[in-house]
Amino acid sequence: HNGGAMARMKASSTHVRGHPVVPENVLRRRKTTAEIKAGREERLAKERANRKPKTGKLFKKAAAFITEHRRSGRSQRRFDREAKKTVTVEDLEGKLILAVRIKGMNTADPKTKRVLKALRLHQINTAAFVKGISGSIKMLRLVAPYVVYGVPDLKTVRDLVLKRGFTKHEKRRVALSSNQLVEDALGEKGLVCIEDIVNELHNVGPHFSEANHFLLPFKMNPPRPEDKPEGITDRPKDGGPSARINDLVSIMN
Repeated sequence: HNGGAMARMKASSTHVRGHPVVPENVLRRRKTTAEIKAGREERLAKERANRKPKTGKLFKKAAAFITEHRRSGRSQRRFDREAKKTVTVEDLEGKLILAVRIKGMNTADPKTKRVLKALRLHQINTAAFVKGISGSIKMLRLVAPYVVYGVPDLKTVRDLVLKRGFTKHEKRRVALSSNQLVEDALGEKGLVCIEDIVNELHNVGPHFSEANHFLLPFKMNPPRPEDKPEGITDRPKDGGPSARINDLVSIMN
């Protein structure tokens, strides 16, 4: 009799009217899981409703890529045409040339980028001196859409060196504010002061290369539209030197 009573009590604790009784902790877990799932579904529904279609954006990116590719192709073809031309250097041979970078090179082809770097014109609105030899003049013609270049006068050279002159000293960029910097670096070449640097550059002296590379490329101010005379940054159609290089430097210095 006792065994039968125990069996009936056990059956009544797990079944009600023949149906199984679910433990309370299981019910709580099921409720929590259902609430989490409902919250996730609601959040995903809101995200789907707020999500903007990307088709237009992707199309714009593709169009920009195609445009850039075409520009780079045109730059490459122009570069190849210029490379085949014979360069006339009579007007510039042996003279000091100042090249000013006036355009970025995002759309430039790789060859153009390499030439700009060789000329030390790494950034827009930078300037550097170049010796008037056939190789340098040809390089300037190859990158004509990105630079304006010409023969600077003595005043322009002096103003650039005095105001924008910087050099590397102990791996740091320092202003050229002391004759001692010049003497320490170029004294053995006979250049002992800033004015010696100016004259060596302007006259394209025997130590032009040392004096030129002693100076870092000049970082210029971008010309403001209201201060920029009409046509001052226009490049000659033949890719030759600009007659207004001194005027351009005066508004960028």
